[in-house]
Amino acid sequence: MKTKQPHSRSPETTGSWVLAHDHQPHISAELRKRYSALIDANGTHVVIALEMLGGDEVFSRRPENLLDVHLWVSHGIPSASITHLAQAIEPLPSNTLSEALGISLRTLHRKKGAQSDTLSVAQGGRAFKFAEVVAKATVVLGSRETAVQWLTSPAIGLDQQKPIDLLATPVGTQLVEELLDRIEYGVYA
Repeated sequence: MKTKQPHSRSPETTGSWVLAHDHQPHISAELRKRYSALIDANGTHVVIALEMLGGDEVFSRRPENLLDVHLWVSHGIPSASITHLAQAIEPLPSNTLSEALGISLRTLHRKKGAQSDTLSVAQGGRAFKFAEVVAKATVVLGSRETAVQWLTSPAIGLDQQKPIDLLATPVGTQLVEELLDRIEYGVYA
């Protein structure tokens, strides 16, 4: 089993993830234990998304199910989550993240720098969904680097649209998730 090499403070590179012999990212036993109920009900990509947003560093209480995640988002995700998310998806530029989150670049930079601020419900919802899609792409495609490359490249299954460009709307996000499901189950067309 090969451990991912440290690159920055992101969940994939802090020892929480390993690349197994089947080249699929798996979360560590520690994360699996902490989030066992959430993983059992929703899969590892939800936990990876939460870790991409900062995990225990930003949670006031660890989510145990999707209702807890909903409550966390509706009460306002700490702005520090944007910094964690930006680090987790390097080398994507800030303008790509701001477009996907529906936040102006100026607001994005302000939110990244404001440690005590929170995101609006809409901003937090988009941030969580974006992290969830990146996490799902990471699980399906085998690595964060491959996921980021796939998200920024034209996809045949999306009529040559870049998946990242579709994440600005709920319908586009659904199309990207459906394509990832097809890829995961070998029905890629």
